[in-house]
Order: sequence, then structure tokens, then C-alpha cells
Amino acid sequence: MNNERDQAIYDLVVEYESNSKRGLEVFLSEKSYQQLIDYYEEEGQLDRALEVAGHAIHHHNYTIDFYLRKAHLLIDTHHEQDALETLDQAALFAPREIEIDLLRAEAFIYMDRIDEALALLEDRKINVSKETLSDILLVEAMAHEHQEEYELMFYTLSRALRENHSNEEALERVWLAVELSKKYEESIKLHDYILDIDPYSYLSWYNLGHAHAYLGNYQEAVDAYEFAFVINERFEYAYRDCAELCFEMKRYRKALKCYQEILELFEPDSELLLRIGQCYREMGNYIDARKYFHRAIQLDPLNDEVHFHIGECYADEGKWKQAVRSFRKALSIENSREEYYAALAEAFFHTNEWEKASPLYRAAVDIAPEDIRYWLRYIAFLLATEAYREALNCTEEAEDYELGVEILYARIAVLFSMGRRKEAFYWLGEALAEDYDQHRVVFDLAPELEQDSALLSMIASYRL
Repeated sequence: MNNERDQAIYDLVVEYESNSKRGLEVFLSEKSYQQLIDYYEEEGQLDRALEVAGHAIHHHNYTIDFYLRKAHLLIDTHHEQDALETLDQAALFAPREIEIDLLRAEAFIYMDRIDEALALLEDRKINVSKETLSDILLVEAMAHEHQEEYELMFYTLSRALRENHSNEEALERVWLAVELSKKYEESIKLHDYILDIDPYSYLSWYNLGHAHAYLGNYQEAVDAYEFAFVINERFEYAYRDCAELCFEMKRYRKALKCYQEILELFEPDSELLLRIGQCYREMGNYIDARKYFHRAIQLDPLNDEVHFHIGECYADEGKWKQAVRSFRKALSIENSREEYYAALAEAFFHTNEWEKASPLYRAAVDIAPEDIRYWLRYIAFLLATEAYREALNCTEEAEDYELGVEILYARIAVLFSMGRRKEAFYWLGEALAEDYDQHRVVFDLAPELEQDSALLSMIASYRL
């Protein structure tokens, strides 16, 4: 049935555009004009939608809905004065139509005539239904948003939803208000209230999931997202947010299940296939991981992240030459990511091409000097290749970025490796007193020191 309807709309669009090219203006039914406007709006062709709305008014000039559609489109395209003139025309036929005043207030808001907008909305609150009051409050919330009064925006939308919990646009906008006002706990109370009345409100479950996620209630968030897409199986955002949260929680099987459902229900994209590949990689299934990574590349050959993750798969398997090729490809597409330089350097280290590795490690720390991880990886490489003086220089340079005690432990590892034990023991006492728990850095950088009894004895003396 949907296919038949879609085909009919497609035929209508083709016929309309054919007549338009030939300069013919054909009379169409109200329904056909509505379908054309809907089609062009969904496609983002707002100028074309406006053109159709103009023709619709010309042929059905007593139909208020076409004036409203045109005014709405004019506001969306930042032609507020034209929208007001169109609404004045509509008011001639329906002077008390609430939608006219709602759109007029919206135009005032975007023209920075906030006081006029709020006064108009206040006048229309008298003797109206709860549903209409909810719509009025929705526009009022837009005024508060425009003035960056985000708490007022949230509370106004909350009131709108308490007047009419089925107000879909208010449900869609309230999450933005929550994010801007940080009213996460209040959001939970609001959506719990709505769900007590209507447990099948998928948008309420979705918003509830967001609030729980931001408060760190991750299992509650996952459960809420699941309710959202079980109620509305075409609600793609809920699947994606649930999957992303599970991925961040390292629940890769659960994340994979969500991603696979998205793949079955919606058009795949490169990012989705990348995420599926990452799940398989985290689960140690490198063959399936690479299969999905390669599918992602087919959709977007210039997705540098996909090439990088293919390289990581090869690195995990110890296939360093293949890893080099993939990391090089990622860098050829995007040359400002420090992790790409460090990964390629690591691969060259394992293929014993040390002269190629060194400048790549250097590039990583130059791009992200505030990230201790890349300094430590560079120092570990320099120690492994017995470039002790360079390693010591690195620790001194890194200290300028105030990276904490870890870099002091790195310096200690270098000093021990250089045989400067007295100096190393002095700094070891300072480091252990400052942060005992980070002492593993010494052994990560110079594993042979785990056999040094004097060093182990001093560390043990600080344990308590």
C-alpha cells in the first residue's frame, strides 16, 4: 500500500515539474497540492514548496490551510514580513483561527518583537481547550529560547506537556530545553508523570533515556531507549542512542544487537557499518570486523576512521605490514589526527623500521602535547631503541605541559636505564610520596626494572 502511495506521489511530482518546465499551470485538487508541499518540505526544497503553496492559494483561495502552509514556509526561510502579510490575508477568511495567531507570534519572535509575541499569546490563552493552551505554550517556549532563557523554556514546555501530554512537537523540543538548562532530574519527573498517563509515549521514553544517561543511570537509560524503539520500531534515533550507550559501557554484544537491528530496518551508512565492525573487533572477531569495515569503505572510500580501524584489527593480530598500509591510508585522508601517527609509528616499530617510526611518534606529541599517552609511547620507543638522551629530553620537554606525576615516573625509568641510579632513586622518592599508584609507569616503560630488587624494595616501603 505504501509503495502504491509513494508511486502515486512520485508520478504527481514528475507531472508537476514537467508542466512547470513548460510554463503550464495546471489546476490540481487540494489533496494533490498538499502532497506536493509535503514532498518538497521533506526533501528540503522549501523554495519549491513555497511555489506550490502560491499556486494552491491561487486555485483554492478560500482554503485557509494553504495560507498557513505558505506562512510557515516563509518563516522557515526567514521571510517573516511576507509571512505576516500572508497571515493577514488568511485572517480575512478566518479572523479567530488560532493557528494564524500562533504563526504570527512565531514571526514576531524571529523579528525580535518578543513583547508583541508574548502579548498576543497571552490574549489567546483565555477560554481555550487544554490542547490549544499547550500549543500556545509551545510558541511561548520558542520566545524564551530565542532570548536564551532556557530555564523558562523548560518550565514552559513542561507546562505545555502537562496540559497535553500528546503534544508531539513539545515532546521533541523539551529535550533541547533540558540540555540547555541542565534540568535532568526535573526531566525525569516530567516524563515519569507523562508515562504514568500514557506508557506508550515513545518520545517520553526516549527523553527519559537521555536524562538517565546524562545523570549516569546507564541501565535505566538503556531500558528507556529500548521501550522507545519497541513501541515505535521505526524510531531510528532510539536504536542508535541505545547502541552508542551500550558501546560506551563496553557491552559490545548488546550494542551489536542494536546496530544489527538498525541495519535490518534502515538504509545503512558508513558510520553504522564502522560501529558494527568496532563491536566485532572489541569481541576479538577480526574477520567479521574487517568485513563490515570494508562494507563501510564501499559506501565512503574517504572515511579515514574506517581505514584506521582496519589497521587496528591487523595490529591486534600482529599483521604489522598490513597495519602499515591501512594506517598510511588513514593518514593520507586525514593528517591531523595524533592517534593515526602514533599507530603508524607503532607498526613501523614492530617491522623494525625505526627510522620511520621516530618522526611519527614526534608528530603525535606535537599535535597533542597535552595528552600524556603519546609522550609515554614515544619515550617507550626511545628506551626500546636505546635512544636514552632523546628519551630524557622528551621527559624534560613534556614537563612544560604539566602532565602530572606520570611524566616524573617516565623520567625515573629513563634515569635507571641510563645507569643514573642515585638521581633516579631521589626522584622515585618524590614521585612515590606524591602518587604511589602511578609507579607502574616505570615498569611499563622499562619492563626489565621489575627484576631490580633495590627498586622494588623502595617501592614496597611506600606501599602503606
